[in-house]
Amino acid sequence: MNEAKAVTVTGFEGPEKRLEIDFKRSIDRPEGLRSYSKEQWQEMLNLASCTIISHSWNEYFDAYVLSESSLFVFPFKLMIKTCGTTTLLKTIPKLLEYAEAINLEVELVMYSRKNFLFPQNQVYPHTDWHVELDYLDQYFDGSSYVLGPLTQHHWYLYLADYSECSAEETTKEQTIEIMMHNLDRSAALNFYRKEETCDRDKFPGVAELIPGQITDEFNFTPCGYSMNGLQDSTYSTIHVTPEPHCSYASFETNLAVPSYRQVIANVFDIFKPGTVTLALYSEKANLANGRAVELDIPGYILKYKTVSELGCNRDVILCNYESAEFARQKQKKRIPLRNVQEQLTHIL
Repeated sequence: MNEAKAVTVTGFEGPEKRLEIDFKRSIDRPEGLRSYSKEQWQEMLNLASCTIISHSWNEYFDAYVLSESSLFVFPFKLMIKTCGTTTLLKTIPKLLEYAEAINLEVELVMYSRKNFLFPQNQVYPHTDWHVELDYLDQYFDGSSYVLGPLTQHHWYLYLADYSECSAEETTKEQTIEIMMHNLDRSAALNFYRKEETCDRDKFPGVAELIPGQITDEFNFTPCGYSMNGLQDSTYSTIHVTPEPHCSYASFETNLAVPSYRQVIANVFDIFKPGTVTLALYSEKANLANGRAVELDIPGYILKYKTVSELGCNRDVILCNYESAEFARQKQKKRIPLRNVQEQLTHIL
């Protein structure tokens, strides 16, 4: 009898690690974190093993496209997400050093990520969620959560909230993060570099996702795409890994709207994902009864939904969707139970 050999499939890790740290406002230092230069942020990013590709800005924040995802710097908030085998959490000591130098005090820490496609490729401190927690606990006093089915797509969250539970003081921010796998091949092929494509060419329809935004877009060689969008204090960001065995795209924005149904539908039209993990987090129960995420997305089936109230200042909604077409194709690939039994009888 021939022994079956284990085959390890690997590829680029599209799903990002995401870190957001909010700081208490300082009247004495109104520029806050924006007083630091591009070179100083690169010094911090060296610890995560990624580099700045481009820099854009407006009155409200700075946006950096990275070799692996994005960095956004507001006066009193920093959000960074990195993909691949980057070591995002290693940036924390340097970031806290920068904050201490300008007398900023931590108010909120959120670290989150989807389950990895290729966890065996990650390096310390991202080799396991519990290892990441141990690393975070060296600097913060937070709690850990896992949302979604553990046997399918799920989402990890670490939250350390030092803010006051005052409804009057909350900014009522909300952020939606859409993490998409199994992109339709017709959509994924658009993100392969063509001979006539330039680094900064705009991808059709992306700028219109947030009306009025200015986009900083980058096309990678031989494939892949990143975008940062700026519109007043609203940011958006997109990252795409189009290879068929590990296809992935993400969209995130802090745009606050009563319903994200149209935004989600427009994003799905561009990427045509087979499976989706969607996370919506907000301050102070800002999303009454979860109406901001409409359950009815044309062409998609809601597979899972949970609404969690985390502490006094943060609510999270997590949804898993599957396209109707992807569900049909998956059903076709399943071997009927009768055939399995016949094969087992033949082997025995």
